[in-house]
This record gives sequence, C-alpha cells and structure tokens, in this order.
Amino acid sequence: MNERRHDFELLQRFARHGEQSAFAEVVRRHLDLVFATALRKLEDPGAAQEVAQNVFTVLARKAWQFAPDDSLPAWLHKTTLLESKSWLRGELRRRRREQTAAELGTTMSTPEDQPAFHALVPLLDEALLSLRETDRTALLLRYCESQSLRDVGATLGVSEDTAQKRVTTALEKLSQFFQRRGYRTATAAMSAAALQHTAASASAATLLLITNAALQTAPPGLAGLGALLARSVSLSKAQVTMLWVALVAVPVSWQWNEHRAAGDEVKRIQTQFATASADYDALQTEIERLRKVSSQLDASVAEAAKSVAQSAEAGQKFETWKKHLREQLMAVDYRWPDDSPFVRIPKSALRKIDVHRPISPPGIIKQETRELLGLTPQEREEAESILRDHFTRMDVAIEAKVYETNQPSGFNIPATALASKIIVVPPLGNEVKNHSDELLAGLRHILGEERWPLVEEQLASSSPDTLRRILNLDDGQK
Repeated sequence: MNERRHDFELLQRFARHGEQSAFAEVVRRHLDLVFATALRKLEDPGAAQEVAQNVFTVLARKAWQFAPDDSLPAWLHKTTLLESKSWLRGELRRRRREQTAAELGTTMSTPEDQPAFHALVPLLDEALLSLRETDRTALLLRYCESQSLRDVGATLGVSEDTAQKRVTTALEKLSQFFQRRGYRTATAAMSAAALQHTAASASAATLLLITNAALQTAPPGLAGLGALLARSVSLSKAQVTMLWVALVAVPVSWQWNEHRAAGDEVKRIQTQFATASADYDALQTEIERLRKVSSQLDASVAEAAKSVAQSAEAGQKFETWKKHLREQLMAVDYRWPDDSPFVRIPKSALRKIDVHRPISPPGIIKQETRELLGLTPQEREEAESILRDHFTRMDVAIEAKVYETNQPSGFNIPATALASKIIVVPPLGNEVKNHSDELLAGLRHILGEERWPLVEEQLASSSPDTLRRILNLDDGQK
C-alpha cells in the first residue's frame, strides 16, 4: 500500500471513529523523524521529547485536515522546527544563538577533532525547508526514518530506481545550498553524512508517553470542530444546511458506533466465557485424575507401612529366636534336641574327628570340612584360591620329573596281576618347598590360631588319604 495513503487512512480512522490504535501507529511510524529533528535543534533529549509531544498533540487536533496527497513527514518536519523555535525563546534561545555564531563563522573552519559535516548540522533544517516537498519527503523518509529505497518509492508512488535518483538529486540540492552559504567544499556525501549523524531513535517508553499525552490533550472526533463552525459563516445557505445536517448526524453516528463497539465487546466476552468454561472443564478433569493418583499413592503408602510393620515384626521374632537359641547353647545343663541336624561337642574333641579326603584337587574344600572349620563364604573363597594355585604349581613340578618304568623293585605288585605299569614321581625336593610354606602360611592366616590346630592334626599324619599326602607336602619321598 502507498505509505502516504496509509498515513491518511490512519488519520481518518482516528478522526472519524476515534481509533486510538490508529493514531498510535502514526506516532510509531514517524516518532524517530520528529525526535531526531528536535534533538538536532535543541541538543537536549528531554527538550526533544517535550517538543515531540507538542508536535503530535497538534497532529491529533488537526488530523481531520489532512488530504490523501498531503505529505505527513514534510508537515511533521516543519511543525517540529516551529515548535523547537518556540521552545528556544528567552535565555535558551540567546545561548543557542551565541553557540551557533561561535560554531558557524563564515568559512568552512571546524575543529580538528570533529568531522567536516558537523559544521553543516545547524543549517541542515533550513536547507531541508528550501527543497520541494517531494525532495524533502524523500530525504526525511530515507535518513530520518531509515526506510529503504523501495519503501521510499512506495510512499512517493515511484519505482525504486526513481526513488534513488530523487534522493541523489535532493542531496545535490542540499550541497548547493551549503555552498551558497559559504561552505565551498560541501558535497552530497557530506550532506548525507550530516543527515545520518543527526538521525535518532526514540525509546519505547518515549513512544508510549508521547502517544498517551497526545491522545489525552486532543480527544479524537471533536478535534477541529470549533474551526469548522468558525468557517461556516462564509458558507452559502445550502452549504450551511448540509453542514448542520451532518452535525446532527454526528451523535447518531456516534451512538451507532458505540452500539457496534458494545456488540463487539459482548461477543468478545462471550468468547472469553466459552474459553474459560472449556478451561474449567479441563481443570476439573485434571483434578479428578490427580485425585485418583492421590488415592493410589495413599494405598501404596499404606501398603508400604504395612510391609514395614511386618518386617519389623519379623525382625523382632528373629531377635527373640536368636536370644532364645543363645541362651540354650550357653546353658550348662542344656540337652541337645533329637530332631536337630547338629550336635554340640567340646572343642577338644574336634581334633579327633577325621574327615576322609577333606580337600580334593584342584582345590575344592568338602562340605564336612567347611562345617567342621566353620568357614564363611569369603574365607572359603580365599582358601580355595590359595589351594588352586598350589595344585597348579605342583602339577607343573610333577610333570617336569615324572617318568614311567618297568622295574618293580621297591613296589608291591600283586601276584595275580597280568600286567603292570609303574609311574614314578621322584622326590620334589626344595623346588616346591617354598610353595608349600606359602600355602600353609596362607591357610593359617585365614583360619586363625583357634582353628589352625585342627589342620595341624591332619598334617601330622602320613596315611594315604590325609591332608599331607593330598597336598604333596612330602617333598622328600618318592
């Protein structure tokens, strides 16, 4: 849409229907232009904000006067300059004149620490006013409102290339204006730099403040009514009649607009009510679900409490049983029950108990041996690990010396034997004695001094099935 036409439609919606959002959109679109122009003239952000507020207040009062082909940016620029001059009266104006006289001079003399285009800034607005409205609008849109060349062309109703040519031509005219004022080295690039340097953006807070202030001081719809009535004295009788008919129709139209707005508000409230009802139903469903979950959690907590109570009761019964059993075992006159799988005997009798082959290769401890020694699972694992290592070493030593012979001397061969094969294992000697010592030391460490004598009784015997022969501890025998 043509930007100029869009501005006109927004102002018409504000002036005729009182749409404050339309006027707020106009302020948002052009506030940077007004604020930058005021800041360039006043050099004070607070004063620039006050002038911008006055400018848009005037615009709110005169919104009904704009025609479709009027340039709103050009009008805002000119009005901002007038408001800035009014603000500069008195002592502030005199100080500004003294400062301007000190900065301008009559030649292009500028401080060394500032760019050359700074000297053009005080005359920039005067130079803009010297241009035609279309050229001035093109520069204001391009540099003060930071619009692209395509948007500038859309506002002016021309193509992008034509908009670029118009901006270039306007900059050339600005440079010619400065050259006529004594700035011989002024160029179009310097003019563009001055425009870009003085561009400024107002904050969102400033936008809101200025919009509210303008709308409060100039209510839409009634702005310009006094001026319209004042001009009615110069109209013909027919024109006056038509004017008064239009004025009479204004309240009716206002009431109709109010009625329509009330209907829209009712529809909006109904929609909100339907949405709230749906949300309420969803919340009720969620509450019911949470209640069910809560009930399930309560049941789980009760079940867990019941399990804890049962565990505590079982633990108490177990402690009672242990106490009773301990009392029975420690009693002097206790008689062991006949149905028990265990018997109680004195420790002195344990040495006389002989377990047939208590250990079998490759290091497995028989159950009777484990019960007799009272081995825990960890002690059994450690002892069997040492035994497996011992049997492995013995196998290696035996394999290195074993041999087969046909000489029966020294061996008792039955007379009824049809054939015989003799495998001789020579004395292993000191080669495995260190291994045997390590084995016995390890077992003694695991069993402790209280149980070790039971093993020593087995090691003292040299019969074929005793522990000494099973472990090959007779290193000096054949």
